[in-house]
Amino acid sequence: MEKPKKKLIHKLKNRYRLVLINDTTYEEKFSFSLTPMNVFVGFSSFLVFFATILIMLIVFTPLREYIPGYTDTETKKNVAKLLFQTDSLEKALNDRETYYKNMLNIMNDKVDERDTTIIPVDKKTGESEFNKKYELDDAFKKEFEELAKDNFSVNEEDKNSTTIDNLSFFNPVQGMVSNAFDYANDHYAVDVLTKANESVKATLDGRVIISSWTPETGNVVAIQHKNNVVSVYKHNAVLLKKVGTFVNAGDAIAIVGNSGELTTGPHLHFEIWENGNPVNPEQFINF
Repeated sequence: MEKPKKKLIHKLKNRYRLVLINDTTYEEKFSFSLTPMNVFVGFSSFLVFFATILIMLIVFTPLREYIPGYTDTETKKNVAKLLFQTDSLEKALNDRETYYKNMLNIMNDKVDERDTTIIPVDKKTGESEFNKKYELDDAFKKEFEELAKDNFSVNEEDKNSTTIDNLSFFNPVQGMVSNAFDYANDHYAVDVLTKANESVKATLDGRVIISSWTPETGNVVAIQHKNNVVSVYKHNAVLLKKVGTFVNAGDAIAIVGNSGELTTGPHLHFEIWENGNPVNPEQFINF
């Protein structure tokens, strides 16, 4: 085995001369000595150099965009940004749809005392899956029914004697009215300028039916009161109460803010609705 290896090494080291001769005059123009080993090393070095130059051209020039499966970094950023914007728009549309649905329910006097989360219903029996999975004991049911009766039931005497004119409204915030109620121009509220981070208080006893965010009006709270009266508080910085929570008049329900698109500074957009009709809050509250 050693002899063939030695012969191969000797062959690689054998020297050869490459001569360039003028074909007409036979004059020697150029010549140099070569060995197979030099030729192999030189050719390999040339391939490595060529590959390096090619890789640099692909990596550091726009040529890389022509490689299948390769995406420009800027393109990746744009795609990620578009995906984020699409997700945000989808969430905003869902929030707006929920908001309008709740408002329609308020206008049509269809107020759900529980959370507005959709609960599956058994198509065969019509029974809520929530009740099937989480059955409450009788004592708790009775307590809840009594509480609901006390907070929302209106007896015949109340129907005849109590109207919105006889209710005592609590001032939700102290401030100056910058934009008054204007039914003709579809402004069914008063905008009250006040300090940022002031507490927004419930104007009457009732239960929270909306506690969510919309693109135009920001953080919104709506409360269902007796006698089909609903109060709405918009553009809040923070919401303090969840849907289904019972609040007393004067309880803090939010913090004054500047959220939403339709606002230019910290203020409270305050609405009062009776039987689905807007009412001027300044008829009952001195801001």
